[in-house]
Amino acid sequence: MLPREGVNAVRVVVGLLVRGDYEELETLTEGRRFSAADMADAIAGRGLDLIDPPEDAYDAVDAVEVTGTAPAAGGRRAFGVTFPLWTAQEGRSALALRLTLSEVMDGVWTVELDAIGAA
Repeated sequence: MLPREGVNAVRVVVGLLVRGDYEELETLTEGRRFSAADMADAIAGRGLDLIDPPEDAYDAVDAVEVTGTAPAAGGRRAFGVTFPLWTAQEGRSALALRLTLSEVMDGVWTVELDAIGAA
């Protein structure tokens, strides 16, 4: 189960995407795998308008603890997360985020944006 701080990290990432604040999200993820332009292209290329998911969507974040590898940046735990996005056109969309969250110290998590695409 993803700890509360990890769920909050997912919430921040989704909020930045919904607002189209790709540069801030690039900063948050240290530009690993996706630049701000890549994120904008992944969203705009679908012709969909992202909206905030319902609050209860965060109650059931799909997270799998990564085992057998050392978490990034000397962290303690890491989780692979898949989270569906919501759009004005579809409601819950087939579009999803795939993230890697790594705990680097108690309650502090780093985020890697692995993919924006079909769930």
